[in-house]
Amino acid sequence: MSFEELLKTLSSDYLKSLPEKIQVIASQVQAKEMSNVRESFHKLKGTGKTYGFPEVSELAAVVENICIAQPQIGLNAAAKALDVLADIYRTRQSAADYSLQADTRVEAIRKLLPS
Repeated sequence: MSFEELLKTLSSDYLKSLPEKIQVIASQVQAKEMSNVRESFHKLKGTGKTYGFPEVSELAAVVENICIAQPQIGLNAAAKALDVLADIYRTRQSAADYSLQADTRVEAIRKLLPS
């Protein structure tokens, strides 16, 4: 297996794992487990770009920063981000790119960051 084939396989596996990751975070949000939510977004931040999903890393970084800077609204930001993550998954399943800049929900989440 070539390096490119390995990367493609790892990227495909990562995409397949996204629904489970989203469900885990949704459960954490519902249970108001703030530290686990922050940690889950931290992990997404680190893995998304590595496996070819820079939009996942970018979104996760914003939510992680909100969770750290303003924990009182972190769960709300995370809940909003879950819908975006689900759309990223659906879009990437069809082999299309996903633009965070074109998604108004992402701008609303970004506005939760302290200035």
